[in-house]
Amino acid sequence: MHRSWLVVLSLLIVSTLGFGQSASNDSQGMQALVAEVRQLRKDLQASNGNALKAQILLYRLQFQGEAVMRATQHLNDARGMLADTQRRLKETSDNLKRFEEYLENNTESAAADRKQVQYEVSRNKAELENLAAEEQQRQTAELQAEEQLRTEQAKLGELEDRVDRLEKDLTSNPK
Repeated sequence: MHRSWLVVLSLLIVSTLGFGQSASNDSQGMQALVAEVRQLRKDLQASNGNALKAQILLYRLQFQGEAVMRATQHLNDARGMLADTQRRLKETSDNLKRFEEYLENNTESAAADRKQVQYEVSRNKAELENLAAEEQQRQTAELQAEEQLRTEQAKLGELEDRVDRLEKDLTSNPK
């Protein structure tokens, strides 16, 4: 009988140890699951943050691309107006030369004709002065438009670099 108590007591001790060990394993498993859920939450927050950064950069990239297009159009317009002014300047200069040559070569023409040609010479000289001033303004406008375009292109380049760096970060760190 003494032995049976000893056997029962040893069985109880062994089962208690096994049961305690099982509870310990369950607790460790639960802690591992909680740690994994926390890591998943952290990874999800980082991923959402990266997605938001990427979206903001892409919108800025789109708007900056539009700014570059507007600056390009402005430069093209400025160049067109300058070319038009230069064309008118050349036409007026050519007309002035023709009128001056007429006065030199036709000394015996009618007084009324000479007076009209002299008026045209005066008018063309005044027009040349106005066109020369206009050409200066157009050249200044063209230079300013070129500078604005360079500025907008530089901003676009910076944004493209940021997008490239973000893409590289996301590729090398795929979390």
